[in-house]
Amino acid sequence: MEHGWVRASEQPWVRRASDWVRQVQDSYAPYLTDFLTPRERYLAESVARGAGIHVEAFGGYDGAERVRLLLLPEPWPVGPEDFEIQALKVAALQGAFAHGDVLGSLLGLGLKRASVGDIAISTPAQAYVFVARPLVRYLQDAWARVGRMPVLVQVVNEVPNLSPPPYEPKEIFVMSPRMDAVVAQACRMSRKDAQSLVASGRVELNHAEAPADAEVRPGDVLSVRGFGRVRVLETVGQSKSGRWIVRVGVLRSRP
Repeated sequence: MEHGWVRASEQPWVRRASDWVRQVQDSYAPYLTDFLTPRERYLAESVARGAGIHVEAFGGYDGAERVRLLLLPEPWPVGPEDFEIQALKVAALQGAFAHGDVLGSLLGLGLKRASVGDIAISTPAQAYVFVARPLVRYLQDAWARVGRMPVLVQVVNEVPNLSPPPYEPKEIFVMSPRMDAVVAQACRMSRKDAQSLVASGRVELNHAEAPADAEVRPGDVLSVRGFGRVRVLETVGQSKSGRWIVRVGVLRSRP
């Protein structure tokens, strides 16, 4: 089935989510997904709830960006253990690392991005990483370095209060929900500068390059190099002047 509320490139993902829904309906048993991006979560939840399937989400801590979904044939109590997520504390024995360093080291070990949830940097030399539980033994044996730095990897059953990324909520007004228009308003720059950023490959839509006229939709994340990220939360409607009202969250990069 084709869905008009998704992009053509997302139709395979919607069909995949529809397969999960049918599996839950046919087996009357829950289905646990991998870690999903905000847009993937939005699509999967839309498909599931449209079919009458109950959805619970958890990413290892409150406010996680990447979460696993538990699709249920009907509402029933679930707890954190049902999501099969394990927190790992990773500490550099010398030096410091950033989010990209930690993620790169995990992908270098052959892990799929969907098997890894949030990477929360708590200090310059320490991070909490949320992974699918079956990977823990392998990571304990194989994960010894982040870049060239030796690290200590520990399984932790309790994590400190990890603040979710501090997105600043705001409403913007655009003539159309094009990517360049949203970047211009959310990042407070001219439309020309936003188009230049997009053309030079410095703006990504859901972690991939996209044209300036790509339409943004709820759950999308725009990564703007040198600025930060913009998460599209909701298209509210149109103002009296005909402009689109878009609710977004803005996360500035650290200086």
